[in-house]
Amino acid sequence: MAAVEDSGYLARAAFLMDALMRRVGLDGRAFVMQMMGFGCNVPALMGTRVMRTRSLRLLAMLVIPFSLCSARLAVFVFIISATFPSSKGALVLFSFYVISFLAAFSTAAIFSFSKQFKSQEPFLLEIPPYRIPTVKQVLLRGWGEVREFIRRASRFIIIGCILVWLLTNLPVGAEGLSTYGGQLGVLLQPIMEPIGINPYLTLALIFGFIAKEIVIGSLSTIYALSASGVSQAISMSVTPLEAYSFCLFCLLYTPCLTTIATVHSEGKSWQFTSFSLILSLSYAWLVSFLFYQGAKLFGF
Repeated sequence: MAAVEDSGYLARAAFLMDALMRRVGLDGRAFVMQMMGFGCNVPALMGTRVMRTRSLRLLAMLVIPFSLCSARLAVFVFIISATFPSSKGALVLFSFYVISFLAAFSTAAIFSFSKQFKSQEPFLLEIPPYRIPTVKQVLLRGWGEVREFIRRASRFIIIGCILVWLLTNLPVGAEGLSTYGGQLGVLLQPIMEPIGINPYLTLALIFGFIAKEIVIGSLSTIYALSASGVSQAISMSVTPLEAYSFCLFCLLYTPCLTTIATVHSEGKSWQFTSFSLILSLSYAWLVSFLFYQGAKLFGF
């Protein structure tokens, strides 16, 4: 991304996409940030600083978390490989990218009518000349982004790993659903059962709220199996329909605590941060519910 940005192409991409993005209440710069979000939502949210009006920034920050980041991609590849035939895996994965775009654009289109998110500012952008990025520039910018991500995310990942261990090993001697984590998953079943998510996957989603990077590892801990053993256990206990619903929820609900912290630091408002969190959770549950119950209604 640093190489593309330094080449001068991103400004041109923003200009080319401005007409489309205007239809959903954003501008071309938001499209660039949305694309960055497919790598990681955090730098994409930080990149909204280039937008001049607060309303555009808030609307962009509202939809960027719907981008299918690399951490969620790893979860999807694992779940899809365990529950879907290999011949259909690529198509299933591609569908989540499509849903990611649809979720972002539909949300932007709906909320662009709100006074809080509406902006009439003309799109002004300086087009830099094309350049060939140097290796030194790319490495320096890349290291800067990596260092910032590590600084923001590492504390949450460490906390998440500790929490996973505690909830899946206490009380002493307990296993599976008898642990505190398992009991929490069972407690949430009235909410998660209508969307086809069992207590084990519910607990993984709770840990994923801290950081999606720990979802697969938490599944190994929850099932008390190796990665290959977890894959086999999921293939035997989770249907493709349930797996797709799980991935849908994972795609649309809050990416991680680091994202929430970034939304707050960039938006400077706990009210907006809370709204963004509630929106993503509600949207994820509603879409998963409609998909799962609709598919069952039609006999899938």
